[in-house]
Formats: sequence, C-alpha cells, structure tokens
Amino acid sequence: MKTQQNTVLKYLFFTLFTSMLSLGMYAQSRATLDSIRAEATLLTYSNPQLAIKKGLQLYEMAKNDPSSQTAALITVANAYAILKNHEKVLTYAFRADSVAEKSNNYADRVRVLGFIGGEYQRLKLGNKALSYLDKAYEITVNHPLPDSIKFLQGNIVFVKGLIQKDNLGCEYALEYLKEAEVIFKNNTTNKAINSSIGIANNNIGDCNFELKEYAAAKENYEEAIFYGSKVNSTKIVAYSELGLSKILTVEGKNLEAIHTLQEALKSIEHINDISMNSEIYKALSDNYSIVEDTENFNKYTSLYLAEEAKLLSEEKKSLNTIVNDISLDNSEKSEAQKNKYNYFFIFSIIVLLLLLLYILKNILKKRKKIAQHKEKIDSSEKNDN
Repeated sequence: MKTQQNTVLKYLFFTLFTSMLSLGMYAQSRATLDSIRAEATLLTYSNPQLAIKKGLQLYEMAKNDPSSQTAALITVANAYAILKNHEKVLTYAFRADSVAEKSNNYADRVRVLGFIGGEYQRLKLGNKALSYLDKAYEITVNHPLPDSIKFLQGNIVFVKGLIQKDNLGCEYALEYLKEAEVIFKNNTTNKAINSSIGIANNNIGDCNFELKEYAAAKENYEEAIFYGSKVNSTKIVAYSELGLSKILTVEGKNLEAIHTLQEALKSIEHINDISMNSEIYKALSDNYSIVEDTENFNKYTSLYLAEEAKLLSEEKKSLNTIVNDISLDNSEKSEAQKNKYNYFFIFSIIVLLLLLLYILKNILKKRKKIAQHKEKIDSSEKNDN
C-alpha cells in the first residue's frame, strides 16, 4: 500500500514538474516571439532590409502561432513597401491574408485587409483599395475589435483619406486624415503606433502645404519628427525634413532648405528608398537652380531623372503583376460563370429526361391498363356468346 502511494506521489510530482517546465518553456518561447516581433516592427522604417530578415525569422519560429506568422508576413510586406518593391509587398501580404483567414482571427484579417488596401492605394488603384477596406470595415462591424487594437480602425480611415486626396483633393482628405490621427493618439499603448502618428502628421502637413497653410504644415512636420524620433524612424523624420525644406523654399530661404535636404538625404542613404531619394533630389535640383549653382543643379537633376526611371520601372513591373492577377481573377470568374451555366444546362437536361421518362412511364401504364381493360371486354363478349 505504501509503495503504491509512493508511486502515485512520484507520478503526481513528475506530472506537476513537466507541466511547470512546459509552461515555462512556452512562456519563454512566447516572450522570444514577442521580442522579435517588436524589434522587426520598429526596424521597418529605419532599416527595412533587417526588418525583412527578422520578419522571416519570426515566421519560421512561429509555426504553431498563426497570429505571429501573420504579423511576421505583414512586417516583411511593409518593409518591402518602404523599399518600393510592390511585387514582393503583395506576395507577402496575400500570404498573410491566407494565414489569417484560415485561423479565423478577425483582428489579424482586419490588419491584413487594411494593409492590402493601403498598398493598392499607393499604386493609385482606388477602387481595388476600397474593396479591401470595405471588407475590413465589415469585419469590424460584425466582430468589434478589442480596445487594445482599435488603432486598426485608424489604418482604414487613414487609407480612405489618401484615396479621397487622390480622387477629390486635400479639402476632402483632411477630415479623414485628422480622424485617423486622433484614433492613433488614443491607442498609444503599442510603441509602434508612434510611426502611424508620424505618418499621419506628414500627410496632414502635405495637405496643409498644398492648401498654402504653411504655419499649420510646419507644425505637422515638426510633430511628425517628434513621433518618428520615438521609434528611430529615419524615413519619417527625413520625410518631415523634406516637407520643412519646401516651406523654407517658399519663404525664400534656399540655402537653409538645401542644408535641411542634405541632412535628410544623408540620414536615409542606407535605406535605398527610390521614391524618397527622387523627391529629395528634385527639391535639391530646384533649390540649386534658384541660387544659380549650375554644377549641383546638373548633378541632382541627373540623379533625380535616374531615380525616376528606376521608380517607373518598379511601378510598371508591379502594375503588370497586378494586371495579370486581375486578368486571372476575371478569367476564373468567367470560367466559374461558364461552369455555372453548364451545370444549369446539364441539370435542366436531366430534369427534362426524368420528366419524359415519367410521362412515358405513365403512357405505358395507361396503355397497359387500356389493353387489360380491352382484354376483359373481349373476354366478356366471348363468354356472352
């Protein structure tokens, strides 16, 4: 009896020990994944190449964690967006959507659909962007988001603001952009939200600049620098400096503008952002032209044209991929519609054949009854005779 009790106690102790060990290992694994995820997210705007590496590492480590895999793929896609490799952006974004959809994680789906909508907006495909944003919004209505990730609604509103800007102009876009900024500022528990606030401020600043509200634009760009610096986002800060340089140019302070632009260019030299380089080169070219520095004017004009050629090539490649995807999608829909009609036709034929068989059966049955009835009559007449 005592031996049996000892055995039971040993078993219980072993079970408790292994359970605690498993929980400890899980907690450690969870902490590692969260750490890599946070690091990769913060690296996106300061070192996108390293963010891609960290994101892919996280994806491989999180084989049994769909939410972490989704986050990893979106981080990779976002880093490629910074590098303007739109083909890779969509490849990883759609992979993320596939993982999120299979896991039935509504928050992850909203995050991914909003991101895809944003990417299509960047490619100036407003209708395509809105279709994904509407899907994301519909999910938030049917499955309200927890308070901790309400900022995802800000992403949707922000991208809609950018679409309004493209379609109708800044007068209509500002309302959306400012609303997105408020949503982001109300959800700053996640440090990465500082990037979203910075980006929102830069876009609000661009609109204020376009509307010639230069004082307001300056405040927006300076606020963007404040929030971008919190997450060491050199790109957000550089973009803000580009905005401030435009204000300096308008004010006739061209040498100050050139100095600001050179600082911005130096800060992003390791990022290789074609679009950003192009804008800074163009601004430098314009300012050197005003101060009549022909040598630097020619230098930065050449650099600007070279970057524009690269940008055009990348966008053309991306649009070709998207056009092929849309063509394939339409072809599949057409094939599906064709199959639908084929199935309907086959079904109609089967129903018609069954109906004919039923009618034929009834005719044969009636003929048989008539024949039997006739036989009875003939038999009766013979008996009477």
